[in-house]
Amino acid sequence: MQRSLIRLLALVLLPGAIPALGAQPEAGAKAVPEAVVVLDEVDSESATFRVVRVVSNLEHPWAVDWLPDGRALITERGGSMYLVDGSQSTALSGVPDVWAENQGGLLDVAVSPDYGESGWIYLTHAIREEGKGGTALTRVRLEGATLVDREEIYRQTPLLEPNYHFGSRIAFQEGGTLLVTMGERGQRRERLVEIPTAQTSVGTTVRLGMDGSVPADNPFAGKEGFRPEVFSYGHRNQQGMAIHPQTGAIFQHEHGPHGGDELNLIEPGNNYGWPAYSYGDTYRGQKPIGEKTGPGVTDPVKYWDPSPAFSGMAFYTGDDFPEWKNDLFMGALAHQKILRIELSTDNQVLHQEELLRGELGRIRDVAMGVDGYLYLLTDSPNGALYRLEPLPVPE
Repeated sequence: MQRSLIRLLALVLLPGAIPALGAQPEAGAKAVPEAVVVLDEVDSESATFRVVRVVSNLEHPWAVDWLPDGRALITERGGSMYLVDGSQSTALSGVPDVWAENQGGLLDVAVSPDYGESGWIYLTHAIREEGKGGTALTRVRLEGATLVDREEIYRQTPLLEPNYHFGSRIAFQEGGTLLVTMGERGQRRERLVEIPTAQTSVGTTVRLGMDGSVPADNPFAGKEGFRPEVFSYGHRNQQGMAIHPQTGAIFQHEHGPHGGDELNLIEPGNNYGWPAYSYGDTYRGQKPIGEKTGPGVTDPVKYWDPSPAFSGMAFYTGDDFPEWKNDLFMGALAHQKILRIELSTDNQVLHQEELLRGELGRIRDVAMGVDGYLYLLTDSPNGALYRLEPLPVPE
């Protein structure tokens, strides 16, 4: 309790990035300091910008999303969650119990598109029962500084032993459905092959109703051979997902083994190859993992070798960088950068540009704020939330 209080008091907030709501800070909240510009001029191919640190002293943050009023929600892998506005940061109570070990913990946060009506906030987190674990999807509502109406609406099947590769990104589709990535849970390839597809959602994308129900138009609903919630399969560990703002096309990043990170265009019912096919090599011996592709396998839009270890991703939809409109931004953990990708009308990679390599650290999440700015979240014991501002700065 004392450690949590010390960390809460130490959280640094910067004015202007997250709008103040006019409320008085709660007792113990730290006053807002002056803004901190950490990189005052960064030149890219089509724009010049600066990087402003918005929140600091976050312990391995994993995801950020915004309420419609501009307040931010930030998760930490260890199990804490913060509500941040322009005057204070508040640690929330009522967070689901999580299995916080290795890559497991409190992971993605996504505010429902109909939040104004429903009040739902969706969380992914690692769970553990009887020595085995997996990814769960829980929805909650926010009352003051407390998460209420907590309801686990989905969990990965089956639960498995390893403490890594949870996937865990959430994306909302039009029409009241959501997608969640389910990592392959670090299972050896031989073990994955042994699990009948009808019994598993490991290494898949699942598509659910907002209450966790299975939509009747899912590709395997009412069919034998697959679980009805499965939307796509043959994935390894998809830690990034974003939906194109104009076309609705679903893009995911998937970690390869030793090399072979993939950017995939997700189509209903398609097989993306793992564990039978991969563009990567084994960790031991660095030998090819079978063939790169095969019959019935959907090839990636792009793959990378060596592995940048991409994580969160977002399409740029703001107005301050018109040259970036509808470009895809992917944050990288191993390469400590963001990658800007221009896509063609048929969803092929036209061009890519590397930005901020080695400047901020491991980029865990990339997100569009409700203010129209692009934000980056860094993964470290002293992680931070950053904002990209155009130069000259708009008045």
